Amino acid sequence: MSPDQTHPGSWFAEEWTALLATVLESLGGERPKLACMAPQSGASLAATSQEIGEQHGAILWFEQGFPLPGEPAIWIGAPQKNWSQLAGRVLGAAGVEDADQARETYLEILQQSLAELSRSAGRRWNQQIECAALKEHPGAPPEGEFYLVEGTYPDAPISPLLIAVTGAPEDPPAETVALPEPAAQAPAAAGPQSSPQSKTFDLLMGVELPVSVSFGHVQLALKEVLKLTAGSIIELNRTVDEPVEVIVNNCVVARGEVVVVEGNYGVRIHQIMNRQERLETLP
Repeated sequence: MSPDQTHPGSWFAEEWTALLATVLESLGGERPKLACMAPQSGASLAATSQEIGEQHGAILWFEQGFPLPGEPAIWIGAPQKNWSQLAGRVLGAAGVEDADQARETYLEILQQSLAELSRSAGRRWNQQIECAALKEHPGAPPEGEFYLVEGTYPDAPISPLLIAVTGAPEDPPAETVALPEPAAQAPAAAGPQSSPQSKTFDLLMGVELPVSVSFGHVQLALKEVLKLTAGSIIELNRTVDEPVEVIVNNCVVARGEVVVVEGNYGVRIHQIMNRQERLETLP
């Protein structure tokens, strides 16, 4: 293990926390701030689980095993206030107000985040990972290292949830060369561990977003704008050989070249922006 490589147990917890935020942003259009924290010294999983359950409602526990050395498994425990809040955000983004779909929607969120985690684990351990289906449990695992996930949306705090890592997760062999990180993209709707596409996800797929193409920008003083007449030429800040930008909801998501398709303008995509690049383009 390299000096800066995270212990596998905490890696699973921290990586899943980051991926959960990405999935929530993809499905709900709003990215929460989430933090994965180790429990206080001496705290037990059973006592912490009981305390959170009493404060935030009965906890749903799901286990996802990983076919890796040490047979690690990650357990996600979300109290009712947590999973109903996360599901409500996603349903609200789709214009759906139906509390009966909250549990199904939470499972969709959980499955997508764990599918992304399996891909990240595949890159870390340099192997193809195919996980079995999620298992629901009536309570927390009897033992295992655990972590708390707390966070906020811009307008509201998020109820805490628990992550427990069981088994004996081992680091990749020293000679293993990690697979390169692919360009960031929206989490796939289906994967080795995903269930059939839900009704909620069908609704989200029908959401329409404005798409525009930018050839460039320029800033003009008001007196220069007033001088514009028919035939005036405005020079943009992009040369003819530079790619144009594809903009969705005021965010640059891709770059490409202009083409003509059956008499209409189009754009051939050359580059998909990663998450950091997309954030930098937001106004």
